[in-house]
Amino acid sequence: MNQEVIQSTNLNTEQAVNEVCAKLKKSKSSYTAILFFASSDYDFPALSALMKEQFPEAEVVGSTTAGEITALGFAKHSLVVNALSDSGANRVQFKGVLLENVDKFPIIYKDEIVRAAGSIGVSLQSQGCSKNSFAITLICGLLNAEEIVMSVLYSLIKDDKFFVAGGSAGDDLKFQATYVSYNGKSSSRGAVILFVKTLGKFEIVKENIFQPSGKQVMLTDVNPEKRLVNAIDGKNPRKRYAEILGINERSVDNALLDHPFGRVFGEQMFIASLVQFDAAGKLSMYARVLNNSVQEILEPLDAVAIAEKTCQDVLEKIPNPGCVILFNCILRTLGFEKHNQQSSINNVWKRYFKQYSGFSTYGEQFAHINSNQTLVMLVLE
Repeated sequence: MNQEVIQSTNLNTEQAVNEVCAKLKKSKSSYTAILFFASSDYDFPALSALMKEQFPEAEVVGSTTAGEITALGFAKHSLVVNALSDSGANRVQFKGVLLENVDKFPIIYKDEIVRAAGSIGVSLQSQGCSKNSFAITLICGLLNAEEIVMSVLYSLIKDDKFFVAGGSAGDDLKFQATYVSYNGKSSSRGAVILFVKTLGKFEIVKENIFQPSGKQVMLTDVNPEKRLVNAIDGKNPRKRYAEILGINERSVDNALLDHPFGRVFGEQMFIASLVQFDAAGKLSMYARVLNNSVQEILEPLDAVAIAEKTCQDVLEKIPNPGCVILFNCILRTLGFEKHNQQSSINNVWKRYFKQYSGFSTYGEQFAHINSNQTLVMLVLE
């Protein structure tokens, strides 16, 4: 896989697209897939249409962001385009599908999902489809629909080892509207699933920069659909959270980034981030949690050291990556900014990868799970 990453800070939608296209190294027909990540400052429906016009033969998928990532660093208010072309030996194929109104009835797209996968030879009913295929998801990030989408998708997949890597669209922390698009059509209530089949190696890695603190709580009154916690250990959530951490209630907002909730499944930890406490002390979440579930309160690790280890592990398996995509939670981005680590983290990535891009997300999809405060890294040979 060959990946070209081109970034424009021109906020005129048409001019930004023209600038990106002018910097391509190959003819437009050479690219089999285009993945673009764009600030919500752009006219996203117009941007989506223009991108497909420029690359009519490619599978073109895109998302609004809460910030963009390239080797130049963590950015805001820009357009980042990944132009992907086949290196020959690995023969990578792409096929996508757009699901509308995913917070309501995504199950009606089951046949379309199966057809999209099958069109490039990915049989979701096959027990061995994980050996040479995976999927990328881009899901509108303000609908609380990630778990529904993942549930529908995995209900169609018989291979438990089939992996998904993806991110929830952002809107620069405006929390007004997020967008995804497929082949020129955009949606503010949708999700895109892009199936990928390859003869080369690929890795999908989840990076966690937290560890258990040994302090556990039970969420005793939860509205899962609204991702709202009404009681922790039978008490007011803000009061109980402050008690557990040993801090004043007035200080809880400053603790949210460094002390999310987490649950361990096997060797994997999945993080559920805390949005805020309302005036009554109720806690809103970025991921769905269940009534009477036990959650571990987490504490931070050395993020730079973990980034080094992640990259080392990836290169041991794929020494010469052809494509690297990063789905990095906006709360990680804000945490890196809070602790002055953005440059340090990006410098680690630059040392290991010749090319990469990604965006700051409102949620991260890894295998069956929608998580928070996580990096999901997709690497193709």
